[in-house]
Parts: sequence; structure tokens; C-alpha cells
Amino acid sequence: MSESQSTAITAIHKAEFESFAASTLFGQGWNVLHRALDWQSVIDFLEASPELPDVLLCSTDLIGITSESIEVLKSRGIRIFLFMHEASIVRDFPDALPIPNSALELIGLVRGSIRSPLLRNSIPERRASRATVLGVTSAHSAAGCTTLAINLSSELSVAGHRTLLVDANPTAPAVAVLIGEQGLHSNKGFTQVSAGFWAIEITQNTIFDSIALLDNAQYEFDFIVIDLGPTLEIAETLSGRRWSGETLVWVSSNADHLWVLAKSDFLSLHRLRKLTQDFLRNSIKPEISFIQFATKSGRRSTAADELFANAISALGSKRVLKIPLDTRSISIAENTHETLYQSNEKSLLRKSIQGLSGEIKR
Repeated sequence: MSESQSTAITAIHKAEFESFAASTLFGQGWNVLHRALDWQSVIDFLEASPELPDVLLCSTDLIGITSESIEVLKSRGIRIFLFMHEASIVRDFPDALPIPNSALELIGLVRGSIRSPLLRNSIPERRASRATVLGVTSAHSAAGCTTLAINLSSELSVAGHRTLLVDANPTAPAVAVLIGEQGLHSNKGFTQVSAGFWAIEITQNTIFDSIALLDNAQYEFDFIVIDLGPTLEIAETLSGRRWSGETLVWVSSNADHLWVLAKSDFLSLHRLRKLTQDFLRNSIKPEISFIQFATKSGRRSTAADELFANAISALGSKRVLKIPLDTRSISIAENTHETLYQSNEKSLLRKSIQGLSGEIKR
């Protein structure tokens, strides 16, 4: 299911908040089927409609709404997001959510669909987070996400920052193998890899607890680096109900930066152009930077550089960073289960990633 096919109903009493909610959904390609003025209008519409909406957004001040009637609709499989208009109403609606402060916060709640029963308990306090959060993804497979994420985390910890590395690649997790922490996937908390360096692997069995840990990690670490693996369908992932997309949903609402890796061959650039178009249609919080992987040394612009720049031109002036090709250093580090800092700190690739670590300290 792509996000352009997602459907919703709003049932919100205050016109200002209802307009904000409906326009936010419209802006992300959702189809708002009905904008109810009271609870009976919701019931009447659902009885006459051949298909149920994906979500129902409602408020505690809606005329006729009760906690019992909400449970009835939930039992039919409708995902309901109930927003509280007054703190005093919490006794009658204990699962009500605070009204979002921004469009990104609202769409982030709706995107995080498989966690909807746990949302009230899992939403962190509205306070300034300590961590700088960086998501690392790619437009295609074998683009170097894991290598970059591991060694970027290493460089940040060596520089004296408390750093958490998150393996959130649902199809091909590799951090545990590469750093020699085979039990990473079964640990319920963060595993300390070295001084100032912790790691966690998110799996289908631990997704709920892991997202809650990420919420809290924002206040415990200086940097959080998340290896997302390839992102091939932004809209489908953000609006889907699969566990595999939940970390990307979390990143879209909480991260400060998102780095997108890609090579410069024909097929990789084709996929990069498609991903760029997806970013145009789906709002996310993090600042996007692109990383051209496996570049050749030299300061002069090459034909590959120009093709790469053209592939992301639709997004405007987005930064392009570069990582050189250094298969020998990568192979040595993988065989010894070490980071580049440990295995060959003078290598060209290590120095390049060390330089990139300074890009997110600003």
C-alpha cells in the first residue's frame, strides 16, 4: 500500500485543529474520505461505506464520543488516534494523546501505525533531546551503509562522544558480525562495544521495546547513528503496517540528519533519481545529505560527479559528500572484526570518514 492510497476520517470538534489535521494528511497524499462534525456522523458514514478507512483522527470534545464507542470501532480494525483537548478529560479517555505541535509530529504519529496501541506510553516527554540523530540509508544495496555507520560511530566515540550505533536493516543486518558481537540481536538493551561506543540491533521480535529505547536514548547519548539499509519505497514504507518500516518512521520524525548513499553507475543513479522524487512527495524532519560512494581521488569534477549531481537536482541545493573506494581497507577491517580506526587508522577511507564525522558535530 503506497501512501497516496491511504485513507482517513477526521472527527475533530475545533475547526482550527481539524483543518490542520486534514491539510497535513492532504499534503502527504492521503485521501480524507469524511470530515465528521459529531460522532454520529462517523457511525453513519462507516455504515454506508463499503471499505473502512486506514485511520480515524478524533478529539475528546467531539459531541457524542465515548470511550466505549471508540473501543467498538477499534474492534472492527480501525486505527484510531484520539487527541485530548483538555487535561481534565484524562479520566474519561486515559489513552488520549496530546495535540501535536507540528505537522511532522502529527504525520509521524499516523505513520507509526503498528505501534498505535502503545503510543500514549511510548511518546517521549516534550523536552530538548541531548543526542544528534543521524540516519544512514541508500538508494540501492551494497552502497556502504553499514561500513559508514560502524566507522562513523567509532570516530565519534574516539573523539569523546557517547555514541549509539543502531542496526535497523530489516533484511540484511550485519553490524553484529562485522564488529564481533554475535549476541547483539538477542540483547534487550544496549551492548557496549568499546569506550563510549554502544550498539543495538532491532529485530521483528524486539521492535516495540527497541523504539521505546530509541525514544529514551535521545536523552542518554551524544550521537545516535542508525543503519537503515537500502530505502527503495519511501511512501510505501512510511505508510505501511510492517515492523520493518518502523525505524524509518522514527527517523523521519526524530532524526536531525539523513545521509543517503549511492554509487554513480547507471542503475544506481536510476534508483537514486527515483528515491529523490519520493523525498519530494514525503515530508520528513531530518536534513538530507547525499554521499557519493566509491569515488576516485582527485579534486577535479568528473562526468560521474555531474551525473550524480543531476540525479538529486530535483531536491535543490542538497549537499553532496564523498567516500573514496578503498576495498582493501574494508576487507582487512571485516576479517579482523575491527573498525578502520583499529585496523588501519592511516587509510584513505578512515580519514575520509573521520572528516565526515565533523559534518554532524556542527
